[in-house]
Amino acid sequence: MVTPWPEGERNNGFDVLYHNMKHGHLSTKDLADFIRERATIEEAYSRSMTKLAKSASNYTQLGTFAPVWDVFKTSTEKLASCHLDLVRRLQEIIKEVHKYGDEQIKTYKKTKEDVSGTLEAVQNIQSITQALQKSKENYNAKCVEQERVKKEGATQREVDKVIHLVDEGKAVDVVFLDFNKAFDTVPHSILLDKLSNCGMSGFMVHWVKNWLNGRAQRVVVNGATSGW
Repeated sequence: MVTPWPEGERNNGFDVLYHNMKHGHLSTKDLADFIRERATIEEAYSRSMTKLAKSASNYTQLGTFAPVWDVFKTSTEKLASCHLDLVRRLQEIIKEVHKYGDEQIKTYKKTKEDVSGTLEAVQNIQSITQALQKSKENYNAKCVEQERVKKEGATQREVDKVIHLVDEGKAVDVVFLDFNKAFDTVPHSILLDKLSNCGMSGFMVHWVKNWLNGRAQRVVVNGATSGW
């Protein structure tokens, strides 16, 4: 059964499946090469056993060991025949493996076209998740720095100075998230859950949810609040 969306802490499920499919033909080639090498060895062994069986005719068939020579010659010939038959079977398997490899390449090319949008969406989620996590860490660092300054008895002006430095980017990176590109290609519920898991406050998650619903937001300018 194929799940509709890859889950996991880093959304790596889809990447792993896509990577395995992409490099599957290499595994097929490795298997075919191994079987071919095995067939070569088996064929050489069969020829050696056939040669050995023929050499038994050079020895005397009279005397006490006559029945023994006959047994060894017959068994060696049968063993050579068995290995030669194995070579034929291995060659058939190689053909089937190559056939599977060709079908695998065709399937990969078709799948690549079909899931290109999904791959892009997953990569966007990963980028957004990393950006949000970094912003969360920087925000926490900002709060810790602000509390430290307050505990040290700094004036409000000094506290504001620290906040100003942080807002300038000396302690926090400003991250631009292309919501239109990323969020419209994946289920919104999954992305909103990711935002919550990254530590974003309920108010901010609600703000993003409202923005996703019709791209409408309310703004405040000089104390005046706009409508939705």
